[in-house]
Amino acid sequence: MRALFVALFALVLFGCPVKRDPASPNPLPVPDSELCGPMCQHIGPAAQGGLGCVEGEPLYNSDLPGPRDVPNQSCEQWCQEQQGKGVFINPRCVMQVKACAEIEPSRQKICN
Repeated sequence: MRALFVALFALVLFGCPVKRDPASPNPLPVPDSELCGPMCQHIGPAAQGGLGCVEGEPLYNSDLPGPRDVPNQSCEQWCQEQQGKGVFINPRCVMQVKACAEIEPSRQKICN
């Protein structure tokens, strides 16, 4: 009985090899992530030449260290993080807005 158990265990363990695709050493870059900085400058504080939009200000991210509710992530860092997670922020189009109210609609557009 014990030999049957060992044989069955060996069959299950070695009988079904797992075939995996090799990991990609170079993940595809997220489109326009290099434009996060210029986008944030454009929509950022008016005192620094931006539109003064809330979306351009630093924000609090609870996943990062720091005191609670104290901004600890820049707009650029947030943009790059979101893009890396697959949430396309569309910085190329957001850089072209002329008013803060245009930010959300511009994220759905295709820009040149």
